[in-house]
Amino acid sequence: KFRAGGRGYAVPPPPCSSFSPQYPGNDQRYGKYLKDLRFSVSESLIRSIEQKEISIHRKLPKSESLKDCMDRTIPYFTETIMPESVEKGKRVLISSSENAIRGLLMHLCEIPEDKISGLEIPNGLPLIYDLNSKCIKLLDDGSGEDPLEKYNFGASAPYLFRPCTLPDGSLSDECDINFMSDGNDLTEKEIDIIANIRMPSKV
Repeated sequence: KFRAGGRGYAVPPPPCSSFSPQYPGNDQRYGKYLKDLRFSVSESLIRSIEQKEISIHRKLPKSESLKDCMDRTIPYFTETIMPESVEKGKRVLISSSENAIRGLLMHLCEIPEDKISGLEIPNGLPLIYDLNSKCIKLLDDGSGEDPLEKYNFGASAPYLFRPCTLPDGSLSDECDINFMSDGNDLTEKEIDIIANIRMPSKV
């Protein structure tokens, strides 16, 4: 149950209390900038009694599933970021919470609902999504270490690192990390490609 509520798709974790540091209603930034949420009678009553003066508060979620998060973030990505930036050839940097990033990757990489709980996002690691080859790429940090061994992407990592192919079916020359096995046998050609990507042959 903890795994389903904390990492799953539709099941939210247990709600926090109105006075928890995790409750967004206790963050002054939400009260200052959010104007599109309705006011909460119960929260306003609780705060008024606590502060011994009339205090009006909006209704903010005390718990949120990945689905709830995606219901907010994916429409913004598809209706705003895509037409205003991506489709105009601009490069987009998205910095957000792990849950929002997991939801975006679930959308872009077509990760099934029953597999998303197995996806881990390394903290602070830049992930590059190539719209042409439709795969995740990683920057070379110069350490010489295999990032697929250095970082934990979880059991659902194969959905991120699929074959980096262009629309014509050819492999992307810019793909730093090609793909991970999904349990299927790889051909000798595919093994050679991966080996060369991880340790380029010296000319």
